[in-house]
Amino acid sequence: MLLSKIINKLRGIYLDIFFYFNDKILFKDKYGLTYYLYKNTRPKDTFNIGVRTDDTSVLYVIEKILSSSNTKNSDTIHCIDVGSFIGVITLMMSNTLQKNGKNWKIHCFEPFQESFLRLQKNVNLDPFNKNIILNNLAVSDISGKKTLKTYPGTPGQNHIDINPFQNKDIIYQESSVKAITLRDYIYKNNIKNINICKIDTEGFDEQVIKGLYEYLKNRVINYFIFEYDNKLSYEKIKNILSANGYTIYYMVRNENIIINSLKSYPKNSKSLLNLIAVSSDEKANFKKEFNLNY
Repeated sequence: MLLSKIINKLRGIYLDIFFYFNDKILFKDKYGLTYYLYKNTRPKDTFNIGVRTDDTSVLYVIEKILSSSNTKNSDTIHCIDVGSFIGVITLMMSNTLQKNGKNWKIHCFEPFQESFLRLQKNVNLDPFNKNIILNNLAVSDISGKKTLKTYPGTPGQNHIDINPFQNKDIIYQESSVKAITLRDYIYKNNIKNINICKIDTEGFDEQVIKGLYEYLKNRVINYFIFEYDNKLSYEKIKNILSANGYTIYYMVRNENIIINSLKSYPKNSKSLLNLIAVSSDEKANFKKEFNLNY
């Protein structure tokens, strides 16, 4: 334990010096994914735990689902990554689908220009990058212009403006970005089925899901992965998804454990961050894959 602390301390000093002269560092995580990290993307934490901070459970679930023999599609397997940031989730989707032996596409959405350019750089490291479609767009329930709030020191917290009464002590910038709905995107690209739709929009997930309209009712998407923002937001999303035939399960943060009730969430674990909604068509397969015998 002491040796680990010393190593992390020395690594932190090294990174401070490195980022004084450089804007990015190439990193290979414990899943074998290679990507650039930046000074304001929490590189110290990522190096210390061997993977992008707090993404462990999501990466585990995505890899397991996309590796499953039950992953199927009539022509092409499609995945969607809304709020791609620097692209770690996208790279895991790609890394797993490369081994599937089927045709596949990943559709990414990142509205913040700086993060989008970083996403491009990381995707370009992937030899299968031609299968990854990058969209410098926001996703909402209505197409049009949206106000994006950005935080220079913590770009992972950027979000579409949904709280005009935010604390004025918090320093942020605003810009206008173009937004589309997933319904329009799916229709335009003639997509028949989506295996996984991961949504990480810092509190805007409900609007993204609403933007599916009839595709939500028809359960075109097998799995949704989204964040637990707050209880009120969660309840709204849960009601929408439950009404359309989805069951919610909970990921124990960074522990590769799936549970079906918040009451079962381990008290000594880090607080809840990510949830997965499973369509009724995939529920039996999902429970079998994750040994959920209840």
